[in-house]
Amino acid sequence: MKIAGSATGARRSSTPHADMAGLANHRMFLPGMAALILAAMPLSVPAQDGGDAMLVVRVQELLEEIRELRGMVESQAREIENLRRRQRDQYLDLDQRLQQLGRDGTAVIGLPDAQPEAREMVDSVRPIAPVAEMPRADVPEVRAPIEADFEVTTLPAPAGSGPRDLGTPSAEEQAAYDRAFRALRETRYADAAELFASFLDQFPDSVYAPNAQYWLAETYYVTRDFNTALGLFNQLLDRYPGSNKEGDALLKIGFSHFELRQWSEARAALEQVRAQHPNTTLARLAEGRLRDMRLAGHF
Repeated sequence: MKIAGSATGARRSSTPHADMAGLANHRMFLPGMAALILAAMPLSVPAQDGGDAMLVVRVQELLEEIRELRGMVESQAREIENLRRRQRDQYLDLDQRLQQLGRDGTAVIGLPDAQPEAREMVDSVRPIAPVAEMPRADVPEVRAPIEADFEVTTLPAPAGSGPRDLGTPSAEEQAAYDRAFRALRETRYADAAELFASFLDQFPDSVYAPNAQYWLAETYYVTRDFNTALGLFNQLLDRYPGSNKEGDALLKIGFSHFELRQWSEARAALEQVRAQHPNTTLARLAEGRLRDMRLAGHF
């Protein structure tokens, strides 16, 4: 009885890590205790009204419960590891896209070292708070912010060719894009979504248009509005083929299908990323998500 009481007290005061350690100790202790009970039964338990048989049944039940608990612990450990890997991939993906902006000739201010910051964000993720509704009825609501401490001052023309002639931006286009991106940087995500949508309405042929479309979609992706994000990423591929955001958009299409548990669509998009962008960060991120799907038995 003293053992049971002290174990109960320990469970009440323990941390989650201590609970896991305690459960691991139980996995080793309880089977041994059950074996001792079975070994001692012929000497210490009188055969009265089938009491010994009932004890055997109870011990078997305890062993079955231990097996179930062991399976739960192992399953939760796998799930935690998958969540950590997906979280790490998401922030490293953001880091890669910021570095790509710099390589393309964009001046990125306020982000001297992106990778250490990305690692810190993986280790300590802050909760996301809701934001107010956007006043425009035709722009979906952005429910929560993401962190992005950077500012884009110039943008190059996108690589490749497409149906649109994306020329040099005017001062008005530059100012409108900067306003939208500033709202994104300041975590005013409802405002940012409205401003990016307004920019695309006013300047659909701007050199900034593919980037504006991408960041508009990204605001919904990171706030877990995956259906809206999916539609906006697909619009980017349709409206701006060959842009410098095409690969990123295709990756996020695969990720969005994954989050929506649409496994066949996710697999198709991610395998397309891997085939079209071999030996790149995009391919590595796509392969990581495909690996998660394989391990989970989704294909």
